[in-house]
Amino acid sequence: MSTDRGILTLGDWLPVWLASYKKGTMKETSFHQLELLSRLIPAHIMACPLPDIRPLDLQAFFNAFAGTASKSYMDKMRFMLNALFTEAIDNDLCGKNPMRKVKIPRVQEQTRESFTFEEVKIILSYAMGYSNARIAAAIITLLLTGLRRGELLGLKWSDLTNNTLTVNRAVYLEHGSPRVEEHRAKTLASLRTIPLLPEVSYKLHTLPRVGEFIFCTRNGTLIHPRNFSRDYNTFFRHLWEDEPDVRRLSPHCCRHTFATLSLASGADIRTVQAMLGHTDIKTTSRYTHPDLAMMAQYVYNLRDRLNS
Repeated sequence: MSTDRGILTLGDWLPVWLASYKKGTMKETSFHQLELLSRLIPAHIMACPLPDIRPLDLQAFFNAFAGTASKSYMDKMRFMLNALFTEAIDNDLCGKNPMRKVKIPRVQEQTRESFTFEEVKIILSYAMGYSNARIAAAIITLLLTGLRRGELLGLKWSDLTNNTLTVNRAVYLEHGSPRVEEHRAKTLASLRTIPLLPEVSYKLHTLPRVGEFIFCTRNGTLIHPRNFSRDYNTFFRHLWEDEPDVRRLSPHCCRHTFATLSLASGADIRTVQAMLGHTDIKTTSRYTHPDLAMMAQYVYNLRDRLNS
C-alpha cells in the first residue's frame, strides 16, 4: 500500500519493477521465478516505504531466509532486491540502496540425489516392459544421456541417428504454453551431440512416429512439461508397487545419476561436462557425488598399484 505522502512501498514498487524492467526481457520461466521469489519477502518489509527500508531489515530477512533457501535461491533473491533498489534510485523513489551493506549468509549447497547402480538396473528392466512405451523410452533416455527435461521434450526425429542424439532446442513456456525455437536452449553449450547406447537407440526407433517430435502428445504436438512429469510420476508409482526399495526421484535426478555413474564408469569430468552441456565445469562437479563404495574401490585400486 502507498503511504499518506504518496511514497511507494516495496509492495507497490516490486510489481511495477517486474512489469517494466523484467517482463519480456527474459524467459517466461525465469520471470515466473522472480514472481515466486517476491512472495517470499516478509509482509512487514513489503509494507515499508522504499526510503525507510534499512540494511538491518534486509539483513535480518536474509539471515532467516538462509535457514530454508538454497544457495541458488539466495543468489537470485540478492540479485532481485539489489536490481529493484538500483532502479528505484534511478526513478527518484529512494536515495540509497539498502542492499549494498547486506552480507549474504553462506549456504551449504545441498547434495543432489541420484539413483544407485542397482536402482538404475531395476528401473531400466521395468521400463523395457512398461505399457506406456513413450514414457518408458523417455526415462531410459534421461538416465542414459543426462538430458534435461526440456531438452528431451524438444527432440525431433531429425535429431536422432543410429548412434547419436543432437540437442538443437529445448522446450520453454510462453504464456503457460510449451514452445521451442531452433538452436535455443539453456546455454550455448547445451546445443550438443551425444553418443547413444544401442539399447537406447533401438527403444527410440521403435516408437511410433506421430509428429515431428519424439516425445509428444497423441496428436503429435509438444507435450507440456507438467504433463510429462505427471506421466513420469505414474511410472514410478507403478514401479514402486513392485519394487518398493527404488526411490521416486525427480526427472532432474536422472541427470545427476547419469553424471555420477559416468564418472564411476571411468569418464573424466570434462567429458561428463560436455555430455551434460555445462558451460562451467564447477556446475558439473556439483552434479557428481561418488558414493562410499566407489571411493573405497579407488582406494583399493591405489593400494594395488602401489603394491605392483
